[in-house]
Amino acid sequence: MKIPRIQVGLFLATLLFSSLATSQEKLIQVADKIEHAYTFTNTEENHDTVKYQLHHSGASFIKVHFSQFNLGVGDSVTLSSDNSAEKVTYHEGSNEPFFARSISGDAVTIEWRRASESGSLTVDYYTAGYSEDKLQQVGTLSTCGVNERRDAACWEESHPTEFGWSHAVARLLIDGRSLCTAWRVGPENHLMTNNHCVSTSGKLRNTEVWFNYQRMTCNGSLDDVVKVMGNELIKTDYTLDYSLFNVTNFDTIAQFGYLGLTDTPPVYGSGIYIPQHGAGNPKEIAIESDKNGSGLCQIDVASANGRGTGTDTGYFCDTIGGSSGSPVLLSDSHQVVALHHYGGCENQGVKMERIWPEIAPVFGGQLPQGKMGKQPPTSEYPTISVGDVIGDLQQPKNGQLIFVLPASERTQDVVVSMSGGAGDADLYTLSGGRPDKSTYDCRPYRANSNESCEARMESQDLYILISAYSAFSGVTLSVDVK
Repeated sequence: MKIPRIQVGLFLATLLFSSLATSQEKLIQVADKIEHAYTFTNTEENHDTVKYQLHHSGASFIKVHFSQFNLGVGDSVTLSSDNSAEKVTYHEGSNEPFFARSISGDAVTIEWRRASESGSLTVDYYTAGYSEDKLQQVGTLSTCGVNERRDAACWEESHPTEFGWSHAVARLLIDGRSLCTAWRVGPENHLMTNNHCVSTSGKLRNTEVWFNYQRMTCNGSLDDVVKVMGNELIKTDYTLDYSLFNVTNFDTIAQFGYLGLTDTPPVYGSGIYIPQHGAGNPKEIAIESDKNGSGLCQIDVASANGRGTGTDTGYFCDTIGGSSGSPVLLSDSHQVVALHHYGGCENQGVKMERIWPEIAPVFGGQLPQGKMGKQPPTSEYPTISVGDVIGDLQQPKNGQLIFVLPASERTQDVVVSMSGGAGDADLYTLSGGRPDKSTYDCRPYRANSNESCEARMESQDLYILISAYSAFSGVTLSVDVK
């Protein structure tokens, strides 16, 4: 029987999409599994501390697996780094296999402090994290054109708002070897990633969540990482490819802020950006795209099929293996519009408008609002005083400048003025914190760079944001008594 061409085409398209989706959802490996059998013994009478060191040259981290982790009453086991102050201590165990939290670096010391004779401790293997050079060998399926993902810190000066919101994004280390991205949603202990990253409670409990895994300066050295463990799987769904979960030791990650959600459908042309931990790298952000005329990331396909019909939205914003689970944020409101999960150019994310109805009960039916984490102290921004005039300001499109009028200068009502120059700069002010495009006290909305904001006398610092709607130059900023 002859099959109509249209049916053959549909069949092949479906088969191709299914194969591509499967390959896209396969988690990348960021560590080798090393068989290493060692049983702790107490060979000396009254010897109450036993130590053992593991070393794996070039490893970025070591994660030890115990086939037996049976601690007696009063016992403790500490794993510590030979390269830093990082350590983790356990006071309880059972005669069951156990994966300890990873220790960064290529050497770890295991110290068993014994208070009884009833315990037993046996290592059967460990995982050794890939070196930075080896991580660079990860494929580039989701890099559309030139790779424009950059270290988060490289955007701090030109895009401080995007950089600030990225603190809520974390790296996942799953079963000691696999990688995804996750992020805090709302003020409580809720995090989100993909179902294809973490779909069961068992897998979640063997998942580490790394916050602040990023460089302190552009292409510089790493910052201090805060690691917590996955705890409870709250909700998960295959078709919409999301998992909502919480973590242990939540108080240690509160400093990193959290993201808000929008249930508005994605709109073609809307600006976006994606903070992510692709390829096991320290945090990167994709903001620019050589595939778009504007040179910036945007929604390129408002609606697309994913694991379900019409579940996704598409974009050419660069991602890579390991970026799964990253938030896709709108450039204007900094709310999450999609949950990234597919690569292939265009890349795809599940629409938050489809996910929200399923998770709304967890949040009491109220869309969570975001809060920027790790706000730098005022001293990290240039200050301006009453009577000052700062000239020749310039920024490329979407670039930003931030100044602070200290509280000590706000003994009278003032007027913040921006004037002159070429292009279009937008003025925002906010007392007590850094403004953005959705949070401000004053936003004049003029079609040029001649804008002003009044600010009443207050005992808080006044933050002044100048954002480039289009590239601008020669702009002057001043603060005067009203």
